[in-house]
Amino acid sequence: MSATTACQSPNAGPARLDLLLFLVMSLVWGSTWIAAKAGINAVPPVFFAACRYVLVGGLLLALVPGVARLLAGPGAARLWLTGTLVNTGTYATLLWGMQHVASGVAGLVNLPMVAIGLYALELLRGEARLTWRHPAALVLGLAGLAVLFRQDAAIAGGGMEMLGILAILAGTFSYCLGSVLSRPLLQQGVTPFQLTGAQAVVGAVGLSLVSAALEPVTPADFATLAEPLPLASLLFMVIFGTFTAYTIYLRLMRNWGASKAGLYAFVSPVVALLLGRLAYDEPLGLDQAAAALLLLGAAVIAVRK
Repeated sequence: MSATTACQSPNAGPARLDLLLFLVMSLVWGSTWIAAKAGINAVPPVFFAACRYVLVGGLLLALVPGVARLLAGPGAARLWLTGTLVNTGTYATLLWGMQHVASGVAGLVNLPMVAIGLYALELLRGEARLTWRHPAALVLGLAGLAVLFRQDAAIAGGGMEMLGILAILAGTFSYCLGSVLSRPLLQQGVTPFQLTGAQAVVGAVGLSLVSAALEPVTPADFATLAEPLPLASLLFMVIFGTFTAYTIYLRLMRNWGASKAGLYAFVSPVVALLLGRLAYDEPLGLDQAAAALLLLGAAVIAVRK
């Protein structure tokens, strides 16, 4: 056995697995914008999100031991708070805001604030140390996002657009706060699958109430959702967007901290760029290539030991 092998850290295997899972999560969440488009364009968006979490919550409640106990046990107050923040508060405001804001503006508002918000909240709670890596990654990542969205990020200044931007900011903050407050549950022994299931049940309740109150949902929407393309969109979001990617995110949040796990916000746009090129023949020029290099550079700086 070589000296290098003998001295290798016993944590090297789990660390490599976490890095691989981070890449899988970034790949999946980079593709969800394209996958969800068919569903959101076919039925009211909050209704679509509610159906997603009804399926996720129902399946995990039935299949994963401990989910029901979380909803009514000693930590139920934190569970209901975090589930409301990361699911209901996030999607109800984010989806509404995206209806009134250009996609470039939405991306430029949402993605940087995920990375910045998670880091700032962890610093305030004393869960993150101020080193050179994370600020450097934020600077590179913000530069990459600015290059990526600059052509589509013009703000017309209308009242509804400004309200849309505020809604996106509110949804992003809700997501960040819910993520940071979820970590103690994971550190107390709750598994990522249990937390995914319990928070999904909370999200299903909240989003269903919001949709019923604000959206004109009719029986025709249920029929539309059962059509092949919207149904495929919904199943993709359930299986890959939540079962797979969100559960990975919770594992990484437990092992790495929320701010480092949240750096998918710099990798997923690169995935979306490549998939947009392959699926819709969207442009991939020098600006996009430069943005991709900056974003990937930011992620490498942050996750590398």
